[in-house]
Amino acid sequence: MNIEEETVKIKEEVGRGTRGGPYVYVLEGNELIHINEYASRKLPCKCTGEVIYEVPKNKLVGKTIYCFGFSRSGGEFLIKCKINDFEDGRPKRYEYCESIRKRFNDIRHLKFRIREPTLIFLLTQFNRLFIPIIRDIKEYENIQNFKISFMGHQARLEDAFRNPELYYFTFMSLPRDKSRIKSLKVTRRWLYQLWVLKLLCEALKVSKFKGHKYEGEPYWWIEQGSDFSTGIGETPFGDITFWLEFQPGKGAHMIGMFAGRRVPIRPDIVVVKGYFKRTIDFIDSKKPIDLIIKCKEAPFSKWKNEINSQILPYQETFRPRNFIVVSLESVPQRIKKNLETHEIKVIDNIKPSSENLRTLYNVVEKVFK
Repeated sequence: MNIEEETVKIKEEVGRGTRGGPYVYVLEGNELIHINEYASRKLPCKCTGEVIYEVPKNKLVGKTIYCFGFSRSGGEFLIKCKINDFEDGRPKRYEYCESIRKRFNDIRHLKFRIREPTLIFLLTQFNRLFIPIIRDIKEYENIQNFKISFMGHQARLEDAFRNPELYYFTFMSLPRDKSRIKSLKVTRRWLYQLWVLKLLCEALKVSKFKGHKYEGEPYWWIEQGSDFSTGIGETPFGDITFWLEFQPGKGAHMIGMFAGRRVPIRPDIVVVKGYFKRTIDFIDSKKPIDLIIKCKEAPFSKWKNEINSQILPYQETFRPRNFIVVSLESVPQRIKKNLETHEIKVIDNIKPSSENLRTLYNVVEKVFK
């Protein structure tokens, strides 16, 4: 068989997102193109969770191939090789296999091919709005002398926070634009929540953070549904405890004070007066929630249906003393008025340098006076 007729099998593990791979890309100029665009056949294998691509070898001879892979814990690695290095669907020989961060300078000038306009828009907005948000959070972290610690399955969020350029190569290595969009949206949501939490701390004039400490240094505990509070601040109004993605507990008894039943919902930000290192400490205190914040970084058209499915149920279930919806984008006036009848205040256009930041500060300060 001559090279014009020869095919090579290339395997990818699918269904695990950035805990799977390796995802195979061919370098054309400075563009990374997924192997699917070169394949003559694509053979899904449900029993192994793999996809096998049959690729005409002559399409790839002499071209550089990058394989982006992830461990089960989310750790990332990068393999650089050629098509002749593949045996039984995997590269058996390669120029290097190291973490993406170690080879970052070698690839930072490269870009992935994108076909979905929504992804282009989200990436543009990420650079324009969310990178400044990250800088703002980091500046506050340094000024207040604490550290943000990402626990559990937060590898991509930590990538975005520590190094947005490197983050691009982790989530964008997913083969499909729809998967990339989904991953990016999750990261945006968490970053916006972190930033709004930072704004709340500023509004409440936190002088220092207490509670969680590592080697004497306080930190925010960032983990979805954790039993630990995110942070505890010392303020002119006394100690105040904050939670991101507050979850009362897995058992029905943990949420009895709110609804008398298990409710599988997590308010974005919960704020209460007092010092509560663990969620159970707050539950046992029988104290009410002083403030719930629902953060919305997407346009109103994307979350309007969540008013009935999330926002109003949060109000009914947790019965906070105060409830605020904080939106990155504008919210129609009629929606604001409607939610006010349910004692839910909407503050929109909350983004860096917005005039509405002062409104948020004033509202939050009044809650705790």
